[in-house]
Amino acid sequence: MALSKARWRQFAASRFPHEREALEFLRDNLPDVDPVWMVSNFEFIGDDGSVNEVDALIITRAGLFLVEMKSRSGKITGNR
Repeated sequence: MALSKARWRQFAASRFPHEREALEFLRDNLPDVDPVWMVSNFEFIGDDGSVNEVDALIITRAGLFLVEMKSRSGKITGNR
């Protein structure tokens, strides 16, 4: 069951197709049950005065997830 409108607050529509597609994927695959809730495309002002955007913030029983969406293909690697 897709995430209902009551559980998803979108502050602005994304101008990027890859973000719109990713948000639709999240909406269609997150369970529509308490306490799942998602907010997307909102801005905040950092301590340095910079304006920053959050693509998606998801609240679940497992925790709080900050999601940044990118459209690059390939493999992401890292180290400890």
